[in-house]
Amino acid sequence: MKPISGNTCAAAVALLPVLWPAIAGAAPAADDEATVVVTAKRSGLSELSTPAAVSVVNGEQLRDAKPQVNLSESLGVVPGLQVQNRQNYAQDLQLSVRGFGARSTYGVRGVRIYVDGIPATMPDGQGQTSNIDLASADKVEVLRGPFSALYGNASGGVVNVETQTGRQPNRVEAGMYAGSYGSWRYGVKASGATGDGSQAGDVNYAVSATRFTTEGFRDHSGARKNLGNAKLGVRLDDASTLTLLFNSVDINADDPGGLTRAEWQDNPRQSPRAEQFNTRKTVSQTQGGLHYQRQFGDSDDLSVMMYAGERETTQYQSIPVFVQQRSPSSPAA
Repeated sequence: MKPISGNTCAAAVALLPVLWPAIAGAAPAADDEATVVVTAKRSGLSELSTPAAVSVVNGEQLRDAKPQVNLSESLGVVPGLQVQNRQNYAQDLQLSVRGFGARSTYGVRGVRIYVDGIPATMPDGQGQTSNIDLASADKVEVLRGPFSALYGNASGGVVNVETQTGRQPNRVEAGMYAGSYGSWRYGVKASGATGDGSQAGDVNYAVSATRFTTEGFRDHSGARKNLGNAKLGVRLDDASTLTLLFNSVDINADDPGGLTRAEWQDNPRQSPRAEQFNTRKTVSQTQGGLHYQRQFGDSDDLSVMMYAGERETTQYQSIPVFVQQRSPSSPAA
């Protein structure tokens, strides 16, 4: 390494007062549209002002030249967050924040997931990411560390997803993705508004529908997913808004199961036990919610939300009948 001499440092310091006005004048003015507001901390602070470890991935980063099938496509850039995609749609993603959730075999544990304020984490602590529509997502916020305690028993962190709000002009978008092993994704999205959202009676909407199918790399690893998302908002008066939320997902996925080292060396695409037991998983989930917001001042606001949903999951695993036992004290037995 070449040391910097004292004369060089003195010259640089001497030139700083002369160059600073020119640098300051050339700097672009602050723009409200360029400010990223973090809502995962429940304070509405900007990203730089938030006293927490938080990262924001916007919608363009989520969709830019990506299949828009899994969160693992975009969240790999977030520090402290690890997303494992096993390409097994019967077992969902493995998501961990600073080690929390790394031991979870099925679903996401130790990390709470929210979509438009509605928990994607069940009361037992297990969450899923399969109902997140990346085509209509506006941003994904990842909150790490102790500030996640604001959301209850989220010891590891919080993943907060917000979908797009319709704006003028009205538009309809359609997209298609094709990949190897018979992978296809079709999607259509419509969004718009009747005004700029500042007047009473202004309505905005964003509706999307997506279908994904794949035959899978391995035998007995095909999957099909139908996903729908809707967001309808209305301005009640100068200070309050009401938003209607709806989400539905239907998944039918085969589970190829694991392989021993010898089986993998012989044929990595085989799934002997999966074909024997016809291992598979089906998920049907529908949920809806109402979100009322009222602004009382620059720093005071009221947010009230109510939601309801139903999830039905059926999964068949490669467990021989002679080792199965029923236990009245365990709902999974």
